[in-house]
Amino acid sequence: MVNLTKYSENIIHIIYCRVFIGGRTVVQFHTVSSKVARFFQPNQHNSIDIKRAIIATTAVATLSIGSVYAANTDKDPEDVSTIYHVYHKGELIGSINDKSIIDNIVKERVKDAKLDYQGYDISVKDQIVYIPEKVYTSTHNNSVAVNKLNEKFDISAKAEAIVVNGKTVAFVSTKEDADVVLKKIKMKYVPEEVLLKLAINPDGVEHNDYIYKDVTLSENVTFSEGKVFPEDILSVDEAVELLLKGTLQPKIHEVQEGEVLGQIANDYDLTLKQLLQLNPEFDEEEMIHIGDEINVTAYKPLVTVKVKMEAIRKEVIPFGIEVEEDKNMFKGTTKVKQEGVNGERLATYSIIQENGQNIYKTITNEKVLKEPKKKIMIKGTKVIPSRGTGDFAWPTVGGYVSSDFGYRWGKQHKGMDIARPSNRTIMAADNGTVEFAGWDGGYGNKIVINHNNGMKTVYAHLSEISVKVGQTVSKGSKIGIMGTTGNSTGIHLHFEVYKNGSLVNPKKVL
Repeated sequence: MVNLTKYSENIIHIIYCRVFIGGRTVVQFHTVSSKVARFFQPNQHNSIDIKRAIIATTAVATLSIGSVYAANTDKDPEDVSTIYHVYHKGELIGSINDKSIIDNIVKERVKDAKLDYQGYDISVKDQIVYIPEKVYTSTHNNSVAVNKLNEKFDISAKAEAIVVNGKTVAFVSTKEDADVVLKKIKMKYVPEEVLLKLAINPDGVEHNDYIYKDVTLSENVTFSEGKVFPEDILSVDEAVELLLKGTLQPKIHEVQEGEVLGQIANDYDLTLKQLLQLNPEFDEEEMIHIGDEINVTAYKPLVTVKVKMEAIRKEVIPFGIEVEEDKNMFKGTTKVKQEGVNGERLATYSIIQENGQNIYKTITNEKVLKEPKKKIMIKGTKVIPSRGTGDFAWPTVGGYVSSDFGYRWGKQHKGMDIARPSNRTIMAADNGTVEFAGWDGGYGNKIVINHNNGMKTVYAHLSEISVKVGQTVSKGSKIGIMGTTGNSTGIHLHFEVYKNGSLVNPKKVL
């Protein structure tokens, strides 16, 4: 005969079937299923049809053959007992004769979890399912079921997942917390009062000389409810840090022998500039030592705060400079014909920022409040061979500065020493008239040129003088040969410059 019993418990459909032949149970099975298929065809009761009935169920069956014996189907009902097959997340872990055994364990685990994870919505819903069975001979084993449950049972908590572009990146306790996370992320770049006002006035909010038009996240961010281990749930601040940095823990590199900052940066696909930004305590020139710890985490935010705003600025329009030439003025002289005056404009900028950095800025409107007035300069072009141009040429053919202007050996060194030229020709630094040409004690052979514009130059220690007093010389013309006459420690040119009778550092005019 076929004895079919159907139970419904914990919103799960239970199918229980036992087949008797000659008073002995030869087949029994039970299955957990939300929908039951056809069990057998009408008027067909052979073993093949029974097997087909078993296969037709939609869930995995627990099957035992010839394991239960009923000597007499007419036994007293008082001899029949109830056992419970215990399923954990759909897996059979054993059979018990008292549901309270498992229920008490679950209650204790939940109680302990609520103490450990205060404030979380602890849940064990749908983890445990009981399937009752009436039997004459009990086959339960409470200890086996309890041990297996302790191995598999876990505590979960209701949580809200933050999903970025379809990928779950963090869990927080509630949807309200998730909303706060996104708000705090935006507040890293926009004041809270702006966010509140934008919610009321989407046309724009003025704040600190900016008009905020929109604050959004570039990524598609959604929430979904789920259950996770309580330790996987982040606080609001932890979730904010994770979304802004992409990681909660920086990666640390310990410096090894022979390593330098540039090599370490390259090993972690960073530029040296990025590495130094991550480690402000180091600089490019600083020595690093074995064992130093260097942060090599290049943070990549999981979300991007995009801020659209406008800025209205009153700006200066710089004046231009116009130069007019005057052939009646000596070359090298200038005078101001008209002073320049800056203008003023009112400019409206459209700005887009991503995580606080400008990625777009352009002027959308401009109103000139005051036109600028150009500065007009008059520049002389008249050249007289005896008058300097005001632009000094290097007086030797190459060479280098062997001794600078200033204090040397306890006294003032009045000029600049130039040594090791390509050849020893000495040239006039500018147009002028030879004022002195001859021997002058410690200077040795010396030449003084008056440039007739307030400037004079001196050339000393020459081995040969090629000009005479009163002679007009042009800039770059030969006036002598470098030597070591007078108080000189070697072949070089001692070069001095005077302006209106006062010494001038030659570096300022050459």
